[in-house]
Amino acid sequence: MIQLLLDYQVQSITIGESTFSDAQMTKVCFQKTGFKDLAEKYHLPLINFNQSETVPVPVPHPLILKNIPIAKEYFEADIIINLSVMKVQYATGITLGLKNLKGFLLPEEKKHFHEIGLDQAIVDLNKAITTQLTIVDAIQAMERMGPRGGDLVSLNLIMAGENNWEVAWVGMNIMGYQLEEVKHLRYYLEDNNIDEQRIQEVEVVRESIENVRYPFKKVVMEAIIPPSFTLNQTNACSACMNALLLSCSFLEGTTPTVPIDVFLGSNVVEFPSNHHLRLSFGNCCTKKTDNPLSVPGYPPYPFDLNLLLKQIGLIKKEKS
Repeated sequence: MIQLLLDYQVQSITIGESTFSDAQMTKVCFQKTGFKDLAEKYHLPLINFNQSETVPVPVPHPLILKNIPIAKEYFEADIIINLSVMKVQYATGITLGLKNLKGFLLPEEKKHFHEIGLDQAIVDLNKAITTQLTIVDAIQAMERMGPRGGDLVSLNLIMAGENNWEVAWVGMNIMGYQLEEVKHLRYYLEDNNIDEQRIQEVEVVRESIENVRYPFKKVVMEAIIPPSFTLNQTNACSACMNALLLSCSFLEGTTPTVPIDVFLGSNVVEFPSNHHLRLSFGNCCTKKTDNPLSVPGYPPYPFDLNLLLKQIGLIKKEKS
């Protein structure tokens, strides 16, 4: 992308991104993913949006948010190129260009999105800010789990379009999802009065959807969460929820021996009236509760749950 822009004599190019975690974690990711080396190679600014000042942006006809604080660098650019990676995501079904704009949010606002209703907040975000070009990298995509811990699948495909929702609709169909499974896209279409006739007018060039369709393996919570776990997660963020799913996937070959109520997020309203063990997962929950078991972290390290359950003798090997 950088080389293409340079070939077209673009004078100023900036790379910007943020992680769900803090500014330091974003720096680590810049290093591990090669963003830092790429920026140095082309002598480009690399902006950590988790260190940015924000500008409050009013949302026209909001679904759930009247204002959204956006990283100020968004307003300093003439053109925004929205470059996302195609993947399955436990909380939103899929991740494509509409959800990718969360990169302009700081961590507290990302968390806020989960607390108030992620899918509707994504629609409001796409009302508050716009992009001039959306590109979805599906050269290597991710199925079964996301945003972390999934399986790589090679489609050798790149999608691009000026209209973010059109790219999302095409990508959703390529991945084998239905509109009912991608609520933020459904809400966006409904809110903008985009009907079936308008959708059928979306022009797809070069390849047809049918020629590149690849049904992605989806997140199946029941296949990951042990049957002895009961989840209580009113407003858990994707970082901790995904960490829990990863943690449970690392319990392969073992099962907890007793029922456990697992709590996530800070908004724990009440405890169920049973005698199950109670476990708090993530810093938000451990600070708000006094449950006898806890796995701290923001998010917790995925192997810590397995370690805790082994230490207190609550998991055992499955019989072969």
